[in-house]
Amino acid sequence: MKMLDLSPVLSPFGLLDDGHGPQPAETLHVSRLSGGLINDTFALGRHFVLQRLHRIFQPQVNLDIAALTPVLAAAGVPVPRIVLAKSGEPWVEFDDPDSEWGGAWRILTRLPGDTLHRLSSPQQAENAGEMVARFHTALRDSQHRFHFTRPGAHDTHGHFRTLEAALAEHVGHRLHAHVAELAAELHIRWQAWGEIPQLPERVIHGDLKVSNLLFTGEDVVGVLDLDTMARSSLDVELGDALRSWCNTTTEDDPQPKFDLATYKAAQRGYLRVAGAWLTSEERAAIGPGVERICLELSARFAADALNEKYFGWNPAKFSTRGEHNLARARNQLGLARDVAKVRADL
Repeated sequence: MKMLDLSPVLSPFGLLDDGHGPQPAETLHVSRLSGGLINDTFALGRHFVLQRLHRIFQPQVNLDIAALTPVLAAAGVPVPRIVLAKSGEPWVEFDDPDSEWGGAWRILTRLPGDTLHRLSSPQQAENAGEMVARFHTALRDSQHRFHFTRPGAHDTHGHFRTLEAALAEHVGHRLHAHVAELAAELHIRWQAWGEIPQLPERVIHGDLKVSNLLFTGEDVVGVLDLDTMARSSLDVELGDALRSWCNTTTEDDPQPKFDLATYKAAQRGYLRVAGAWLTSEERAAIGPGVERICLELSARFAADALNEKYFGWNPAKFSTRGEHNLARARNQLGLARDVAKVRADL
């Protein structure tokens, strides 16, 4: 997408202090930030971020972020804070579909730190686990009622049904045979996995991949991308986090490897903070949760391969979205195989 003239988006916001005193938001330098797959994200000056929400998120999600970030910050969890518009709302919206700046926009404070796509040491994993435990602990007693949450984010049975529907609908697809072979193994593994446990609902982050944590060296200095916060169980939250943190390869690499040392370090950090209130059932469900999420994501990506859907793909490595999603499905299935070998240790 070409660089936009964003002054109409910025003018509804008040004065911002970027280090040299308050000045109109529209006078700050704007540059696109790379790496995000969903929202359009721009650096605004040195200390702020401007984002246009993807339409999978309703703008009311900003009400949830505005309500919960003060609680997190007070508990020592560094998170971006929403800047209110002049209207007092935590976003501005342009409904005209023909407008180049149509959609819901917000300004967030920008945290210092580095974005990583892979952990490089057990100490980073331990510190990540501790920060996530602080996040969960801070919101453990929250009575917040969410204005918006993504429906079916970890409906594993639902993702398998979507895969079956995609196989039935796209019989003539060039990748159908590859996806059908993968789906057959997925179904066998999911049926053998066991029953989904009934666990307490907690306020979770919802997308704790490595790149949603900020680091300075070994230390975790920020938690990003809070649009996916919701009430759910910790087995899916930590299962998703740990399958990301412990995968030694990229998500589309043909030979994934699950690193047990990273898992142990992350659990050590997490339990040091959350161990006092975590139930025994929740503890027991974390390890199986890793395998479950790997299978779930493989099914989801396999369906996307046939439906040719994904928020972003790498045309430098893959000719189409379908090929990229098939690679991602194979990666997560391979990771599930690796996790299954050490499930008893988990």
